[in-house]
Amino acid sequence: MSPAAYLQLAAAGMAFAAALLVAATVRLLRTGSRRYSSRLAHLGGVELAELFIFTDRTRFALWNALALLLLPGTAFLLTGSFTAVLAVTGIVLAAPAWLYRRLKLQRRAALQRQFPDCACALASGLRAGLALGQALEQIPRYQPRPAAQEIALVLREHRLGVPLDEALAGLAQRSGLHDFSMLVATLGIARDIGGGLAEALERLAGSARRRLAMEERILALTAQGRLQGLIMGLLPLGLGLVLFLLEPEAMAQLFVSPAGWAVLAVIAVLELSGWLMIRRIVSVRV
Repeated sequence: MSPAAYLQLAAAGMAFAAALLVAATVRLLRTGSRRYSSRLAHLGGVELAELFIFTDRTRFALWNALALLLLPGTAFLLTGSFTAVLAVTGIVLAAPAWLYRRLKLQRRAALQRQFPDCACALASGLRAGLALGQALEQIPRYQPRPAAQEIALVLREHRLGVPLDEALAGLAQRSGLHDFSMLVATLGIARDIGGGLAEALERLAGSARRRLAMEERILALTAQGRLQGLIMGLLPLGLGLVLFLLEPEAMAQLFVSPAGWAVLAVIAVLELSGWLMIRRIVSVRV
């Protein structure tokens, strides 16, 4: 076989491999696009509604699509770097889920802080002679959100025929808080065997307050450690930026050579490992 035939055969093989690669990439992008669209629809229509943030699914997906089109293009116009485009694209793709988790954690923390006041208000209503349902109706009137929203939802479910215990159990499941599970258990025990429900609720509120005070004290005592971890994590990045400004030609080898890529990978692994270790050290659970 002549050398020209070998070259033609090699070119055909490369073209076939390139076609397979393009087809696989298109299929992967199509599958990822469908999954991401489904995830956005569920996030905008279900998960945000659980946080009492009501949005239109179509509009929510439209805004995400616009951000995915405009922000990477803006990054390329400003920097002229495809690395910046990839970074901005990744941030835009991850932003909705990150924002949802952030809002959920904030709402959960607010519910945790408001629980002692809600339990005391419920106990005060029972001491005043109100029934349990009537005492619960006082919480949406005088307590701030999100506790007022959650208790109002419990009352609406109860008016629609859901037993009060099941509605409160749904609240405990939605919030994921141990205190609301204890509230449901306390109400069930008081209903089954009797006893002073108001006194039990006041003891539960006092226990929650003491635990919150201890957690806040721990956060205050570990604040210095968290700040040190943040500084130690940002210090190598700041030093690298300074060196890049002082010696751009030497530092550019980190981004264009295999050895530089390996160094960056090692730095990223060490940075992540150090951050996780410091976070584990300063995380004290009560």
